[in-house]
Amino acid sequence: MNLAMLGINFRSAPVEVRERLSFATPQIPALLARFGERIPDLERVLICTCNRTELYVGGAGPLPSEEALIRVLLEGQGEVDAAALAAAIYSKRASAAAEHLLAVAASLDSMVVGETEVLGQVKQAYATASEMGAVGSVLHPVFQTAFRVAKHVHAETSISQGRVSVSSLAVEFTERVFDNLPAKTVMIVGAGETAELALRSLVDRGVRDVIVFNRSPERAQNLAAQYAGKAVPFDLMTDYLARADLVIASTSSPYPLIWAADIKRGMAERRGRPMLLIDLSVPRNIDPLVTEVENVYLYHLDDLQKVAAENLAGRGESVAQAWKLVHEGLRELAASFETGDLRSLFKDFDQSTNEMREEAVRRCLARPALAALPEAGRAEIAEMADKLMRKLLAGPREALKTAARNGRWEEYERVTRDLFRLNRKPGDPT
Repeated sequence: MNLAMLGINFRSAPVEVRERLSFATPQIPALLARFGERIPDLERVLICTCNRTELYVGGAGPLPSEEALIRVLLEGQGEVDAAALAAAIYSKRASAAAEHLLAVAASLDSMVVGETEVLGQVKQAYATASEMGAVGSVLHPVFQTAFRVAKHVHAETSISQGRVSVSSLAVEFTERVFDNLPAKTVMIVGAGETAELALRSLVDRGVRDVIVFNRSPERAQNLAAQYAGKAVPFDLMTDYLARADLVIASTSSPYPLIWAADIKRGMAERRGRPMLLIDLSVPRNIDPLVTEVENVYLYHLDDLQKVAAENLAGRGESVAQAWKLVHEGLRELAASFETGDLRSLFKDFDQSTNEMREEAVRRCLARPALAALPEAGRAEIAEMADKLMRKLLAGPREALKTAARNGRWEEYERVTRDLFRLNRKPGDPT
């Protein structure tokens, strides 16, 4: 399985590091195209969510090094703390990379285990790459298996029951902060899926005073109308901060939309009444310096991890069932690759050993002592050499088949190609 991946997520790095390697949806086609220019014939899919950025690559030839992939990713990203980034990036190859993708699609690697949004995000990433011709014989079966396994996980386990989204966790967090959440005025900045889920959770808990802001007036109005809220022009957002007890921000903006100076002015009008801000965006939409303003409390995605861990408690059996489905899917995927790889290896194996046998017989029969040997004798020597070669190689062939069945194919293939020099190029010494 000629597959590799590298990435950064909520476990490997804090949000201030992750946001340096975050790409908005409109940026991804250009980035995939750049990979195609820098590294021709490379299959590639880039998954970018609020909690992770992961690049999956595959192909027929040798795959680029982690350093080469990172260089292309960082082109045009401005100044980056290379040391912090290097420490945060993880990478996997072959079956380990495939297992990771299956776990991601099935939401087993999510901050909120069981959430369903990530599957849609993975599908969108795959669709974007497919439309550009960046998916081929390696990534296509891997991603299709991931989609199938995720579907089984959500259908056959109870892993998605309960509050299993970042948005719902954020709202659960606000319930711990406010004694009377339904009485609070809420400002929603953004009108995407995360913002909508947060608003839905708030309304389900009795919140009625909602103000929605979005750069698209139509999207803001549509979202506000669904939940009896009020849509306000985006350029008036800072004027309304004084009214908000709770601000939830979730947009794809690459820079902050709410600054400390804005909050300071709003708090002056609030006369000491506290304000809670939750930033669900990567890159962050709320200036971290707002915490220097008295009675202002800012939380972002990383602060929700404790709530997420508590949310997961009690679902151990469902998680175990989900991992079982992932491993079953991985075995099927590995078997499909190994069947093709086994045929390819045996073809190379047979060609190499036949060439060696024929050369040995030719040299043998060219000796002066055998020059007068009749044709029948020559044929008998050739047949004996063929039988001997088959007998000698029967054990290795069976071992390779067993390795493929038992999931140890990759190490056996590598050793076999090294021992029999099946990767030798024309002109290499014999």
